[in-house]
Amino acid sequence: MKVLRKTQIATAIALSTSILLVSGCGGGSSSSGDGDADSTIASRGLITGFGSVYVNGTRYHTGGTRFSIDDDNGDESDLRVGMIVTVKGTRSNNGSTGRASRIFYDNELKGPVASIVYDDVNPANATQATLVILGQSVSANLDTTIDNDGGLSFDNIQVGDVLEVSGFVTTSGLVATHIELQANDLEIEIKGEIKNLGPNSFDINGFPVSYGPGTQLDDIATLANDLYVEVEGQLNGAGTILIADKIEREDRGLDDDMDDAEVEGAIYDFNPGNMTFKIMGQAVDASGAVLYPSTLVLANDLIVEAEGHIVNGVLVADEVEQKGKKIKVYATLSAVGADSISFNFNSINIVARVNHQTEIEDDITDSDITLSQLSAGDFVEMEAFDDGSGVINAVEIERKDPDEVRIVAPVEGWDEINQSVVLLGIEFDLSAASYENELDQNISASTFYGSLSAGEFIKIKDSDSNGIFDKAELDD
Repeated sequence: MKVLRKTQIATAIALSTSILLVSGCGGGSSSSGDGDADSTIASRGLITGFGSVYVNGTRYHTGGTRFSIDDDNGDESDLRVGMIVTVKGTRSNNGSTGRASRIFYDNELKGPVASIVYDDVNPANATQATLVILGQSVSANLDTTIDNDGGLSFDNIQVGDVLEVSGFVTTSGLVATHIELQANDLEIEIKGEIKNLGPNSFDINGFPVSYGPGTQLDDIATLANDLYVEVEGQLNGAGTILIADKIEREDRGLDDDMDDAEVEGAIYDFNPGNMTFKIMGQAVDASGAVLYPSTLVLANDLIVEAEGHIVNGVLVADEVEQKGKKIKVYATLSAVGADSISFNFNSINIVARVNHQTEIEDDITDSDITLSQLSAGDFVEMEAFDDGSGVINAVEIERKDPDEVRIVAPVEGWDEINQSVVLLGIEFDLSAASYENELDQNISASTFYGSLSAGEFIKIKDSDSNGIFDKAELDD
C-alpha cells in the first residue's frame, strides 16, 4: 500500500517547513492580522503554547484579556502549558488567530495522593502512573505537564503530596494534563454531581462530603441530588471526609447558544446509536460530523476535539478530530535562535518555538538554564505540542549526554513499497529498520505499514546516531 506519492511527500515537506519557519516566532499583536471578519467563539481545551495563548489550534491575542484563575482575578503568568481553559472572544474565519476577551481556568481536583501505582517497578522507567486523589482515579503519563516548583517530577510523586490537577474527565476518573504541587494547608477541592444527599452530608464521585449551617452556598438556593458543584474545604483528621467550607454551582457546558464553539477532551456517556456524548461537561451531537482521520471510531475515553455550534446547550458538531500526545525529539541541535531551536534531518529543519513557559534544564549539571545557554551541537530531549496550525511549541527542553536519536510524532504519510514514513513534514527512510508493535514485539514490515493510520503516533530510532533509522515502533 502506497499512501503518499513522492511528489505529494515533497509538497508536504515544503509546505510544512515553510509554515514552521514563518510561524515559529512569538510575540503579540493588536489584531487577528488576516483581514477576515471575526466570529464570536467559546473554546475549551488544552493550552499548547504561549506568546499570546494557543488553544485548540488558535493563537488568541491577550491584550486587554480578563483572566479568571480558580474563580479569582489573575493574569497570563498564572497559566501553564497543559492547563485546560475556556476562552471566550473572537476568532478569524480561517481559525488561525483570535482575540480573547476572557480566559477561565479552574482545576478539576485538588487534594492529597492516597496511593500511587506506576506501570513499572522502577518509577524512572515508567510511562504511566495511576494516582488516587479524594477517591478518584487520576491517570498521569509522560505527556502530563508537571510544574517543577518544589522539585516535583513524574517519577517522584509521593503519597501525601497535595496536588492540583487539570485534566480530562473520563468514564473512570481523570486523565491528568497538568499537575502542580501544593502547600499542604491549601483548601481541598473536588467537582462533581451531588449524590446520596442527606441532612449533613452527600457524596461527590463517591467521596464523602459533610456540610453544616456555616457552609457557604454560592449560586445555590437549595442543595439537591444531581446538582453539579465544586466543593472547597478541609479534610478531617483521617483524610476520609471533606468538610465543606463552600459549595458552588458549576456550569457544565460552554453556553446555551453559540454560532462557533469547540471543546477538547475525553469522550464519556457515548451513545453509539445516535452519536451523542459529553466532553468536559459539554453535551455533543456528532451525528452529522465529519471525522478526522476518516478511519476514526468514536468511543468512551477517546480524546478528541469537537467543533460546531451550540443549540439549546448542545454542541452540534461539524467536525470531530482525534487529538494526541506530545511530540518528542531526541537529537542534536542544528541551530538556536532568539525564540526557537532547530533540528536538521535530510537537509530539512524541524523548528520548534520556545517561549517564557518552556522549561529548559541541563541534565548534565542538574540545573535550570536559559535558551541562550544552548547552542548548535548540543544533544537535547525536547517535548512539544503541535498547536494545530503547523507551529511546534516546545514545552520542555533538556540538554543531555549524546544518546540515540529518536522521534515520536504523528505519521502524516507512508510508503510501504519503499519503506518510508513522513513525520513532521520530513520523509524518513526505514528500509534498514526492524519493526515492533505496541508491546515491543517484532513484526513484519507489511504488518507495521498495514497498521498505520494518519495521525497515529509512531516512534523511529537511529540507534547509532549515524543518520540511518534502524527501528520503528507503533507507539502505545
